[in-house]
Amino acid sequence: MRTFWLAFAVALLVVSAHAGAPGKLPTDEAIRTEMKAIRDLTLNVHTLVTHRRMPPADARTFHTRVKAAVERLKAGTQVQAETRGEIEKLASYIERGAAAVAGADSSMSPIDGILIIDDSLAIYAQRFDHPDWQPLR
Repeated sequence: MRTFWLAFAVALLVVSAHAGAPGKLPTDEAIRTEMKAIRDLTLNVHTLVTHRRMPPADARTFHTRVKAAVERLKAGTQVQAETRGEIEKLASYIERGAAAVAGADSSMSPIDGILIIDDSLAIYAQRFDHPDWQPLR
């Protein structure tokens, strides 16, 4: 499954590189605030997940908080339709990764989930204009 998600991330990057867009997609305050919140939440649990030491209750809390951030992003953004569709798609992948971390998606392991989030945050940094964005690592 991990190979699938990594291939998906690479394919998304290739498509975006050939889309003809001269620059990055714009963001607004809602996108920047919630993506930073997701990044911070992920940073706080990354080592626990990758070392298989995250307590199940903490994993469920992580998923709940990421899901709430994704919902706030979708409800609050005022960007144009094309950009909105792209950020919502990316945010949905992040939420699916958080579900896997929490064990809510049995088709993936928690490590697959954290990798999906890692890849999605990297794609966000490459595709979207977010001044002062800090990568996970």
